[in-house]
Amino acid sequence: MNPSPRTSLWRHRDFRYYWTGQAIDVMGSSLSSVAIPLVAVLTLHASAWQAAVLAAAQKTPPLLFSLPAGAWSDRLRKRPLMIATDLGCAAAMSTVPLAAVTGRLTLVQLWVVAFAVGSCQVVGMAASLSYIPRLVPREQLLQANSKLASANTLADIAGPALAGVLIGLVGAARAVALDAVSYLVSAWSAFRIRTPEPAPQPRLAGRSLLREIREGLAYTWRHPVIGPLVSTNAITSTVLAGTSAIWTVYLLRELHWGPQTFAYVMGFGASGGFLASLTAERLTERFGPGPVMVSALALAPASQLPLLLARPGLGGQLAVGCGLCVQIFGAVTHGLTQRTVRQRACDPQMQGRMQATGQWTAFGLRPFATLLAGAASTRISLHTILMIGTCLLVVPPVRLALTPLRSMRPAVEAAQ
Repeated sequence: MNPSPRTSLWRHRDFRYYWTGQAIDVMGSSLSSVAIPLVAVLTLHASAWQAAVLAAAQKTPPLLFSLPAGAWSDRLRKRPLMIATDLGCAAAMSTVPLAAVTGRLTLVQLWVVAFAVGSCQVVGMAASLSYIPRLVPREQLLQANSKLASANTLADIAGPALAGVLIGLVGAARAVALDAVSYLVSAWSAFRIRTPEPAPQPRLAGRSLLREIREGLAYTWRHPVIGPLVSTNAITSTVLAGTSAIWTVYLLRELHWGPQTFAYVMGFGASGGFLASLTAERLTERFGPGPVMVSALALAPASQLPLLLARPGLGGQLAVGCGLCVQIFGAVTHGLTQRTVRQRACDPQMQGRMQATGQWTAFGLRPFATLLAGAASTRISLHTILMIGTCLLVVPPVRLALTPLRSMRPAVEAAQ
């Protein structure tokens, strides 16, 4: 007998370990997402272009490694991949505080570390996302994704706040040490999972990695449900990558924010994600996944307006924080809903490649967007770049609203 979707996953021992590892991992990553740019801008005096290169180094690995990572995760058991990549991230991240202690930290090292950690995360994410359908019943996928989203957003709130405290006490570079520890905790949590993972199907003779990648691309893009969701995510991710690459410089230099104010506002904005994790499941049950996804995407351009209108001072900080809260609410609502739809619609033997193809499509253009934004900042104002990005964010909800997915209801989703 299948469990009810309302049966709490907190009773599932291995899901609790999975949830704990993911939450700690995200908290550490959210801390370093604040600390690393601050190290570059304030300690190493990076220009807007150099900050964009750092952002590109973080965002290039999905373009290079997502597709082979998906094929590997379909060939191999996923939990060992999750553990190995967490350990790799811990090793790379620990070099930043060590270099800071010895006075040898450079921008080049930050770029290398960002690239190495991003590469490990690509492989780990492909394994982790495709592992969830193996860990929990299909009927509880939305509940699982909601609980993971709540963990992630609470970690996003705590991470920047903790970053603000640690940066004030020990400096941004040394604060990164906590991220290295978080990866070790995540690896330990995955190691504690005991649910048997079925061995992947034996690979047929003559089936190369390249052929399996092509199969994953064709399956994902041609799927009537998965394809439109993946393309919509790609547009949103690319635009936000370009604007986020210059956010730090704009807020710190043109609006004259302090580093701790920046950290606290980012943490407040993350609370929108926690609210989304509590409401997305009920919103989807009431209105259906299609209307929820379109509406959530429509919040993105509206939430950029406070950033465009903000002025230096407390009022501007509150406005940006509220706008960021709304943006993250929409992003998390859309993200966990579309992820559940894709997981349910996908063939089990294609989960890894489908997730990786989605990641590659969504993240593949991000490094180019960040570099383009950095290059544009040398010719036009940062405010103008942010305004262009806001206009482009109108495209994703319109794109999804023009497909049959706009009216998808729970019964339709279950039938896919």
